[in-house]
Amino acid sequence: MEGIKLKDVVKASAQQRSGISSPYFDLGASIALAEAVLKHGGGTCSPDQLAAWLGYKSTGSGTFLTRLSAASKHFGLVDVSGQRIAISERAHKILAPVMPEDAVQAKVDAFLSPTLFSKVFERFRGTSLPPEVGLKNLFLNEYKVLPDRVAQAVRIFLNSADQAGFFQASGDRTRLVKPSFSTQPILVPASAPVQSEATHEKPRFGGAGGDGPSGIHSAISGLLRELPPPGTPWSAVQKQRFFDAFRATIDFIYPEESQS
Repeated sequence: MEGIKLKDVVKASAQQRSGISSPYFDLGASIALAEAVLKHGGGTCSPDQLAAWLGYKSTGSGTFLTRLSAASKHFGLVDVSGQRIAISERAHKILAPVMPEDAVQAKVDAFLSPTLFSKVFERFRGTSLPPEVGLKNLFLNEYKVLPDRVAQAVRIFLNSADQAGFFQASGDRTRLVKPSFSTQPILVPASAPVQSEATHEKPRFGGAGGDGPSGIHSAISGLLRELPPPGTPWSAVQKQRFFDAFRATIDFIYPEESQS
């Protein structure tokens, strides 16, 4: 049986030729799709595997194709190439972040990836969104969204903004505000023993960049704190995600010398 092709995914998302296209599924559904690829396939899979994991009967399902299109073409969470679907670097940062702010930034980037969404954000940056009826008129008259798609497009836009954290600052769905990317300091648990002067005299690891316990860089110490207690069952996929995150952290903190 002939499998899914990239052109099928693109075609499924190109049904609005008179104006700006919008995804048929929101950001949360697209993240869930990428999570299925990571959880069941370790980061890559075939279209028929993904369709089965998501509960679709066929890769030719219009619903499956439009959902895959939202995750790939609109939000940039998976890459489709022939019979191979792989999560993108953006999705990896959301699902297995090295630092918490990595996931925040990646969700913001994903939300602003659709042209329609980024245009609405720039238009109403620093001010309140119009009521829902106003958004519908805007989508229909200015952005030329097809009439039978307007209500759904507005709902998906609002849901995706919420899922990306753009309504957290205002506390409601009236203003789009980018989430903060500032890192929170890693706190030593209150039960941790107080270091003696002798402890402070021990050699520091990590050089000047160390700011965690014993001089270990905070990114590494924060990642190590994500380890489960000894003896806790841990799947091969979870272990691999941790190893990948640890390797990426080491590569970031200790860049290799350029070969001249």
